[in-house]
Amino acid sequence: MQQIAEQKNCTGCGACRLVCHAGCIKMGYDNEGFMIPHVDEACCTDCGLCTLRCPQNSRLTYASNNCLMVLGAKNKDDALLLNSASGGVFAGVAAKILETPGNAVFGCAFDENIVARHTCVTDIRGIAPLQSSKYVQSDVGDTYLQAGTMLEEGKTVFYSGCPCQIAGLYAFLGKEYSNLLTADLICLGVPSPLLFKRYIDRLGRQFGEDVIYYNFRSKEKCGGGSKSVVKIKTKTRTKTIMPLVDPYYDSFLQSRSLRESCYTCKYANAARVGDITLGDFWGVEAVCPQFYDSRGVSVVLVNTKKGELFFKKAYGDFEIVTSTFEKIAAFQTYLREPSHRPAERDSAYKGIENEAIDVFNNPCYKISPKTYIKASIKRILPHFAIRLYKKWKGIGKT
Repeated sequence: MQQIAEQKNCTGCGACRLVCHAGCIKMGYDNEGFMIPHVDEACCTDCGLCTLRCPQNSRLTYASNNCLMVLGAKNKDDALLLNSASGGVFAGVAAKILETPGNAVFGCAFDENIVARHTCVTDIRGIAPLQSSKYVQSDVGDTYLQAGTMLEEGKTVFYSGCPCQIAGLYAFLGKEYSNLLTADLICLGVPSPLLFKRYIDRLGRQFGEDVIYYNFRSKEKCGGGSKSVVKIKTKTRTKTIMPLVDPYYDSFLQSRSLRESCYTCKYANAARVGDITLGDFWGVEAVCPQFYDSRGVSVVLVNTKKGELFFKKAYGDFEIVTSTFEKIAAFQTYLREPSHRPAERDSAYKGIENEAIDVFNNPCYKISPKTYIKASIKRILPHFAIRLYKKWKGIGKT
């Protein structure tokens, strides 16, 4: 058979594996550690279903080009808010879904080896591992199949992931379900699981013991007004780092280590694939300074009537402010266009297959003095912007 999709376009969603009736497609890894499908030609029947259903080949029915509602939101529950990457909307909606026994929530969690995997939870106590951002491509495993089985049983399912993963879910299901709520994330792109593993291993060597916990967006210091930090733990040590001076994180933010398909992402625009879209409300300090909160604020794009119906059930659990797509997109590049591919991407994965080589010695991972300065400025920028806005508006004057 022919290639399912060009490798540069493949997102690794894995839908092709699950729709193959002959079971001849397995998910493996390319030379950069990204998941890709491998077809066993010996048992392939050339039915073409994998090619037909591949989201990268087909025209999807997108949720909406025009959002029904554009909101800023933050969870009223302090515990849920502080454990979330931004305003705690995912956790709030998930908690509402799980109030009904038998319902399920799917999202990304780190396993015991700090590998990002999509998993299913059916109890509110299981939400915590799904919270906060994991800036690495997750393995969806058999969660599409698991979700489909639950949907057929009449259970309500809430599935959250990158837009390409939501597209993969729809490609596998092949039909609409009134009891399915999807949330796509505003996504910059994803580095490979192998690159993240190499970084965790590197940190372990630096600490002299294995890393047992890694949080990209810890808020433990935000009570003092600072931005979220990277938090790393071993059995005996805990360390926090500013994101911009973490080599793995910085290369991600600079789009140097993303999957090739991320640079031509068909989902990085106003045509959203999920019932709702979730992300950080970047620019809230300028657009709506009275709603700024150092603990985080989410942006919510409600894209479908079904999304509106589900979200309104949890509406009372959030503080809400209305906005417009134009205001949000002005600060969210990835609602307008994909990440641009920098020249450094050519060497970002050089030597990664060899465990004896420290890929992070590559110059593209070096933190520049300019970046150190930028990190310091970002600590105070939100508060500076708010002060300027208040001075301009005369807020606080007697």
